Amino acid sequence: MKNLFKGLLVFMILFSLAACGSESTSGSSEEKTKTKEEKSSGKLLTKEEFEKMYSDPKKYKGSKVEFYAKVFVEPEKDDDGTYLQVFANNNDERNTIVGISDPNLDVKMDDIILVKGSVEDVFEGDNALGGTISAPAIKAESIEKSDYATAFAPALKTVDVNKEIDQHGYILKLNKIEIAESETRLHVKITNNTDSNISFYSFDAKLVSGNQQFEIQDNYEAGYTEVQSDILPGVESEGILAFPALPESGTIKVLFEGSSENYDLEFKPFEFEVTY
Repeated sequence: MKNLFKGLLVFMILFSLAACGSESTSGSSEEKTKTKEEKSSGKLLTKEEFEKMYSDPKKYKGSKVEFYAKVFVEPEKDDDGTYLQVFANNNDERNTIVGISDPNLDVKMDDIILVKGSVEDVFEGDNALGGTISAPAIKAESIEKSDYATAFAPALKTVDVNKEIDQHGYILKLNKIEIAESETRLHVKITNNTDSNISFYSFDAKLVSGNQQFEIQDNYEAGYTEVQSDILPGVESEGILAFPALPESGTIKVLFEGSSENYDLEFKPFEFEVTY
């Protein structure tokens, strides 16, 4: 199936380049000029229009698009370009074919990307199970790497906390909190200024909002940097802890647990109260 996608997109890219070259060298007939202007003046689809486009891609041919996507198979390349199969907006029902005339594009499977381009056509073919698929074919003008938070869980509000608690040289700093529609992200930094190894276990973290207590939620798909669980003397470790979504304003308490291999040291929970 990938080879069929590749063949379709190679044709589209080569046809587009040939058409542009023909128009620039053979004069400007009224019909060609009109077609070119209509093509170049395609408007950028809104989020709502972008979703509707999947029901009838041909209707939106020439329209500009800008969307985030996750690459779900290894890209194919040749001398003319790179060809991708992606899930637009992290939705596995939004199978999309993307081609770009850049054979050196540094993108691999599971990468999250920002695509800017135009709707070229619709691809229809058979998948590996013999079923029929139909997907928009997008010719990209640019493809940029992105990340999960930026693409699929953007912060509605960012709260700069920048507070730290020091217990016996075990320093835990809460840098900031990001409130997103689907999750809450805590950016944490730990510094070991003790003479012994210290431990931090993210699953012990608690967040309290009103009369509700929240546990950390795993988001393996996001690939967030994790705070190391065992930290040697003189070492710093930073990471992101994800919790369920919270209201866009309020007061919360965040509690972290820490310990040391020096059992003579006693630690209380590292507790932060934040109004945002």
